[in-house]
Amino acid sequence: MPAPQTESNRSERFAAYIAARRFDPPRPLLMRAAELASPKDRALDAGAGALNATKYLLSAGFAHVTALDSAPAAEKAAEELPSERVAFVLSRFEDFACPVDAYDLVNAEFSLPFIRRENFAAVFAGLLGAVKPGGVFTGQLFGLNDSWNTPESGMNFHSRDAVEQLLGGWDIVEFEEEDHPGKTKLGEPKHWHIFHILAHRAA
Repeated sequence: MPAPQTESNRSERFAAYIAARRFDPPRPLLMRAAELASPKDRALDAGAGALNATKYLLSAGFAHVTALDSAPAAEKAAEELPSERVAFVLSRFEDFACPVDAYDLVNAEFSLPFIRRENFAAVFAGLLGAVKPGGVFTGQLFGLNDSWNTPESGMNFHSRDAVEQLLGGWDIVEFEEEDHPGKTKLGEPKHWHIFHILAHRAA
């Protein structure tokens, strides 16, 4: 049976996930997004987790990265990174005031689905608005067939049409859908329904 995803067990699961992800390589979608971004002055790693993406963005040439996450384990991981190039913000998405037109790249790897449904639209609009004209957004949303799509999850899920509407006005560079059984990073069985997004904002 797939492990349930509920708000009550989220803090413990996030800590375990961060520990499991800590030494993973960067995901290919992020690497392609970083290549597309120009200039590379500032990036936002939204839902930074184990800071893998933050580390990669630094190595890819970004001058400064803001790493946002609500997990204390993520804050601890950030202590290993150079403070002059990384600003860690311990905050939920809902409580983070996204600056407008501030980042050349906004990365939200597997973090957006954990925003409560009623808060999602405002948070997502804020993240898109934080991308500079000419900048790049990348991240994932979960689809309706995902096995975590239950009333007690406290998460958000979307149809393909709904995701396409959310990205209206953006140049869609990549839009891939996965819908298949698999396992979580913690080794649990799960049906994944994922939309992988790489989008470019017109200059």
